[in-house]
Amino acid sequence: MLDDVEAGSEDFGGNLIGPKAIEQYFEYFFFNRHQEMDYPVSAQTVGRDDTLLNLLSINSMAMDEYGRSHDTAPNIYLRQSFMSAARAFKVIDAATRGIIVPYGEAGRDLVNKLCSAFEVEKQFVLLRRAQQYTVNVFPQDLEKLQKAGAVSAIQKDVDILHLSDARYYDQSFGLSQTPEGTMEVLYA
Repeated sequence: MLDDVEAGSEDFGGNLIGPKAIEQYFEYFFFNRHQEMDYPVSAQTVGRDDTLLNLLSINSMAMDEYGRSHDTAPNIYLRQSFMSAARAFKVIDAATRGIIVPYGEAGRDLVNKLCSAFEVEKQFVLLRRAQQYTVNVFPQDLEKLQKAGAVSAIQKDVDILHLSDARYYDQSFGLSQTPEGTMEVLYA
């Protein structure tokens, strides 16, 4: 691709870093990666090989499957698979898991409120605030914390974790794999 740009440098007025050359570069770049731009997702993630673009647009594979199994087209206007797309999408593709930590008094209060919030609207607002109190840990570190009983779900059947043992968090250094200090329960 760069050879084509260099060979055709006269097309860009001899300026390989000018707007025309850069525009040509990105046209090549996106054309060569057009299938990646659909964000392919695996059968392991959503139950079939598909793309995020399809899940969030016409969702043709799901509609076809519904038609095959029910002998009729689905009678719905919104065909997107938002929940499946959310499970499949990763802004930064890293094998980490978020844990809400009790940073300061505000962090402790937030964890307590999350553990006692049963209204979906209230949980949503609290979870938005909890983003700034969330740290990402690698699977092996999460496993150690879980074996030590230092991590809990904010509520039964809710897959959002928080640090439930204050000994594993230091206000100055952050999350620790070993307990520090005295035992303190972080939720009421």
